[in-house]
Parts: sequence; structure tokens; C-alpha cells
Amino acid sequence: MQLQSKNHLRKRGATLTAQGSRKLNQAKAQLEIEQNFKRYTLEDLSEKTGLTPNTLSKVFNGSVGVDKRTLECCFNAFNMTLLKDDYFYLEPHQDSFDEIGSMSGAEVCDRIEPVYDSRSSVGQTHKMEHSPDNVYPRSPNLPGGQMPLDSVFYIDRPILESLCYEAIQQPGALINIRAPKQMGKTSLMTRILAYANSQGHRAVSVNLQLANDEILRNLERFLQWFCARVSKQLSLPNEIASFWDNSLGSKSNATDYFQDVILTNLDRGVSSRENRPLVFAINELNQLFAYPDVAREFLLLLRTWSEQAKEADADINPWHKLRLVTVHSTEILMPPSIDPSLLNTGLVIELPEFNPAQVQDLAYRCEQEISSSQTQRLIALLGGHPYRLQLAFYYLQQQTITLEELLENSAIAAAIYADHLEQQWWNLQRYPDLLPSFIEIVRQSSPVDCEAVQGSQLHKMGLVHLHDLKASLACELFRPFFCDRLLQINS
Repeated sequence: MQLQSKNHLRKRGATLTAQGSRKLNQAKAQLEIEQNFKRYTLEDLSEKTGLTPNTLSKVFNGSVGVDKRTLECCFNAFNMTLLKDDYFYLEPHQDSFDEIGSMSGAEVCDRIEPVYDSRSSVGQTHKMEHSPDNVYPRSPNLPGGQMPLDSVFYIDRPILESLCYEAIQQPGALINIRAPKQMGKTSLMTRILAYANSQGHRAVSVNLQLANDEILRNLERFLQWFCARVSKQLSLPNEIASFWDNSLGSKSNATDYFQDVILTNLDRGVSSRENRPLVFAINELNQLFAYPDVAREFLLLLRTWSEQAKEADADINPWHKLRLVTVHSTEILMPPSIDPSLLNTGLVIELPEFNPAQVQDLAYRCEQEISSSQTQRLIALLGGHPYRLQLAFYYLQQQTITLEELLENSAIAAAIYADHLEQQWWNLQRYPDLLPSFIEIVRQSSPVDCEAVQGSQLHKMGLVHLHDLKASLACELFRPFFCDRLLQINS
């Protein structure tokens, strides 16, 4: 009977513990830093380890068991030895997940980091392991904004990043990155562009926050500004004044300008890299949502360009070089007059919150010791929101607040998040029709029935979590703050 039990364990497979996952991800991150921030996709890791990308996705995912020798192979590839505490065998109920290909992006990311060792005690603290060969610099900077490429505080989302790195190599690629503010959208965009550069592509970005309102509200002025910005980013001369033909219309002019001026001259003087692709990213696309007609026409134009890039071959089609990335914040709801399918074209990346293993990984990088039970309490308080978690660990590191004071949602915690909370309140006030549903959600500690459309909108704003047709508050940090604000407007 004992032999049979061991066979069953072997069939169920092994997966990494939180400690093992942390060691593997940090070894990967350190190698990327040492090799000039080259990002390793699943295909790159496949060449390094000799394992298939599908097997590697199971290792990083952690929800599907693999052979112990597979885990050893991954560790050996990074000059590490797999220790007993780095892995465990899955229980019978833990090996029945669907294949990754059938999951949504959020579901995949929710399982990117392995689950905790189910056999460990709830109160066990994961000790930090400082190795002299793997010491990272600790940044004293207050969290916020884009994560530098060499930041040790950037938490990888291996499967989503791999999908982006693979997609950006295809002619006409169109990647749409979306999430509430401060979820890591720009940091991911920057890493996609860095990866494109490492592959010999030209990579630039345009931030629509740089465009004045009078430019954004007029399609012709906006497209002229857009062409000028891309030209400047590529160090190409601005030829709009002599090129623009008012009789052709602004979309036709912009298309011709991109083809005849930007794409045609992209490799001028660089004969060794002829026909190298151009990746350009459009950040803060949501700035156009205040002008629905302009937004609709621009999104249609991007889709047209993407389709043109997929036609014919590189020798006769300059559009073959083009790859596109768009980034937008979902707190700014898209006007109903814009067809939602325009933002659902290509590869859609919806950044999810961090899961418990990712939270513990971030705590480790911030030199904070935190138990599994404290991690769960921290997620209940702050959600898995990257910025809120980074801010928490920053102030814990600065000893401004203790972990218990934070977990108790004290007045000190409210002060730390004051600006963030006021931003959430400002976002909500822009959509008064959502207030009645949100008031009910704030008042109830358990999920409440919510109309599908309003629930979806509140979820896009990062205010609630959805449970089928029910919704609950995204984090307990919100409850006392919004109770106070909602009481003020009702008094």
C-alpha cells in the first residue's frame, strides 16, 4: 500500500513552493540584468533548459504538476540546486486545472506564481535569504510611476510577458494593454519596447498626455501632431507642412505620411539592418476618450494599419515593418458611441492584481518578513494592487508604520493612502449613475447583487471584484473612506 501511495504522488507531479518560485524568478531576473536587460521568453528558456515552452509554462504557473527532474533541470540551467524545501507534491484535488490555453488572461496571471506549500503552517514566516552572490540594491525612492528596467521591485508576469514578446515579432501585431492606474501598464510597455530593441527593432513611444486639448479635439490636428511626434522620436525630419494635402482628408494623409516618410526612411543609412521592424507604443490612449469622434476614427485607423501590415511580404509592403502597442487606463470609461470591438482587436492584455505568492515575492525584495496569514490579511486590506502593496512595503521599510498598524486599517494607514483614496473618489464622482450600486456594495461586507453593466464599470475602475452577478469591495482600505465620503453627500 505504501508503494502504491508513492506512485500516486509521482503521477500527480511536483510544483515549486513559494521559496522555490522566488529563487527561480530571481535567478531569471538577475540573468536578464547581467545580459543588458534582455527579456527571456518561454522560447528563450526552452533553448536554455531543453524543456518545451508548454512544460516551462507549467513550472512557472505552478498549478499543474511536473516531474521532479523537470524542476531540477530548470534550477540547473541557472546554476542552482533544487532543495527539498523548493518543491512539494500536489494533493489529489490540485491537478485538475484546465490547460493554460483555455484560460482568460486574468486567470492565467492569477496562477503565474506557484501556490504556497499546502503543508506549511498558516503562521509560518518565510525568512529572507541573503546570498552574497545575489545581493540587489534597495531603492529608497517613494513608489509611483514607471518601474525602471533594472528595478528589482518589478514583479514578472512570465506568461503575459511571453505572449507580448512573441506577438510583437509578428507583422501587424496589435497589443492592447489595459488596467486601472498604477497596475504596471507602462512598466510592461517599456519592457516590450526594450525586448523589441534587443531583437534589432526600432522602438518608440508616444504619450498622449503631451497633446493639448485643442489638439485632441480635432482629428486633423491630432493626426498631424501624432505623425510629428513619431518622426521626432525616430530622428526623422518633420515634413508635414510640405506633405499634407487637404484634398485627401486627414486619415489618408496620415496613412501616406507613415508609409512614404516614416516607414520608407526608417532604415536610411543603416544598410545592415534593412527592413527592420518598427514598434511604436501609444500610452494614455484614454486621453482621447473625452473626444469620442476623434477616438473612434483613430482606433479605426490603427486597425487599418495593422491589417495593411499583414498583407503581402516585406519586399513590396513597407507596412510589413509595423507593430503597435496601445495602453489605456480603464478608470476612464470608453464612451458608448465607440464600438468596443475597436479595443478588442489583436492581443488584449488585462493586467490582474498580484496573487499571494507574488505579494510574498515583493515583500522579500523589500526586505520584509511576512507570514502566509499576514499575506492574506494584507491582500484583504489592499487587494493585490501593485502600487498599494509597494507603498505599504516602502513605509514598513521606512518604519513609518508597523505591519499590525497597517493591517488594522489604522488612521496612519489612511494617511499613507490619502492621495490614492482621493483619486478613487474623484474617478467615481465622474460617473454619478454608478453611486447607488456602489453605496450598496460599500455597506455590505459580503458580495451583493449588482447589475451587469454597472458591476463591469466599477470593476474596470478598480473599485470592486466581481463574483458572477455579484460584486464586493475591491479592498477593505476603501470601506471607511468611502463610507465617510458617501455619508457627506447624503447629509
